[in-house]
Amino acid sequence: MTRPVRDLELPSGVQDQARPIDTAVVGVGYFGSLHALCYSRLPGSRLRALVDPDPMTESFADYLGVSWFSHLADLPSTVRAVSVATPVATHYALTKALLQRGLDVLLEKPIAETAAQAAKLQIMADAKRCVLQIGHIERFNPAFATGPALLCRAHTIQTVRTTHRKPRAGALDVVIDLMIHDLDLVLHGVASPVVEFHASGSSHHLTPIDEAQVELTFANGCRASLRAHWGSAARKEDRCMTAELHDNETWTIDFRRRITYRNFPTGLSRPGDTHNPSLPHSAPGVQQDALSLQLTAFLDASRHRAVPRVTSGEGHAALYLAQQIRQRILDGA
Repeated sequence: MTRPVRDLELPSGVQDQARPIDTAVVGVGYFGSLHALCYSRLPGSRLRALVDPDPMTESFADYLGVSWFSHLADLPSTVRAVSVATPVATHYALTKALLQRGLDVLLEKPIAETAAQAAKLQIMADAKRCVLQIGHIERFNPAFATGPALLCRAHTIQTVRTTHRKPRAGALDVVIDLMIHDLDLVLHGVASPVVEFHASGSSHHLTPIDEAQVELTFANGCRASLRAHWGSAARKEDRCMTAELHDNETWTIDFRRRITYRNFPTGLSRPGDTHNPSLPHSAPGVQQDALSLQLTAFLDASRHRAVPRVTSGEGHAALYLAQQIRQRILDGA
């Protein structure tokens, strides 16, 4: 198993005096190992266990000084908050079992295989009064800090999310596994129902859909154009969003560089901006990493019995729209 790096930054000054919560990670592949490493370092967490049937997990558990279990039923009774970072086909059954035990869950995206499963998890979490936060990690990207305030004022949004990397084993397609990040961000930021959409896509023999383009129209009149592409045919690595606002301002959110830009129209100048029409709104440099921010928010919701930053309802909405888009593309292929 690949050992994760040990240089994740912790959010400065967070949870210094917070009462630690006993935590665990279910599914210790690449993402799960990062969750475990982060939990082991967050002041508000006491990592107690790793759960994964792979015996190689035991060496990583020893490395972190915690227990390893191959079965979920063996999870220590002291554990209160759990990350589930397993393949999506197992999300429903594992999360259902954890919620039945009254545990709070940070569930990696997408929330489930089907919208029906997502709805059942949402109902169960409410009935058990458990926190169920969905792992749409780009919500915690420092560049998106001003995102909701910008997107609710936008009349046009464009997103691009491309990577040279091939999809991981078990990935369904580029819509469910990659574009869903931007679907969640746009749904959250615009905060208006989708009334119409058009979608197209193609396969490059990696998954049924390896490139996708979607045009969304919202009830408030906003239009969003989303594009996602993975594999060697992608021309470059890109994760960005551009929003044109009703007051003629244009902003770009660069998720890779974790910077937000305000773009001034050509011909307009501001003091100190005579040669560069685009100014960084948040200066580059050392910034808090999104995973630490995400897990900190989850632990805060668990500790205070609060609504999580990314609710199961929002995870359900993103999956439902992604599945509609996916089906439209496959039907048109």
